[in-house]
Amino acid sequence: MLLITAAERIDMSFYPDVSHWHPVLNWSLVKKNCPFIIAKATQGTKYTDPTLKAFINGCEANSIPYWVFVYLAKGSELAQAKYMVSVCSKLVGSNFMGYVLDIEEGNASANVKSAHEYLKTQSKKTMLYTGYKDYALYKDLIANRGSDCAWWESRYGKNTGVFDAKFPCHSGVDLYQFTS
Repeated sequence: MLLITAAERIDMSFYPDVSHWHPVLNWSLVKKNCPFIIAKATQGTKYTDPTLKAFINGCEANSIPYWVFVYLAKGSELAQAKYMVSVCSKLVGSNFMGYVLDIEEGNASANVKSAHEYLKTQSKKTMLYTGYKDYALYKDLIANRGSDCAWWESRYGKNTGVFDAKFPCHSGVDLYQFTS
């Protein structure tokens, strides 16, 4: 998946989102072209992405800043955030930037807030990932996220892999994902 910052829509800086579905194939290319990279770490309270350790090792070996995320299943969001931290805290190194909550399942806002409050105690920076269609569910959480928390929003439009200005994200977004 390709991401751009809202401020950089014109120059199209890319921030890949990787996992076992889309692993890094060329570390030199990533290092040359991507200011940072984001990877799936965990999902729920039992699943760890099988490429996580290789991803972190690749970022550390190439001095590439990186984020890791938990794909939140519905329910037990705090336990899921704690699971991600328990897995990742033993692996991350000096290029680690922070933890991300991937919120796509219509999770209860109060549960996401609890998970986010916990992550803020574990890392200087955090990030929230939401889809454009879910903005109303998390509007208050996004508005009150704090200055050390970025907001990443997806809005695919026609999902052709090409940025289309006809499908903007909500105002205030820090990262804009325009394709799957």
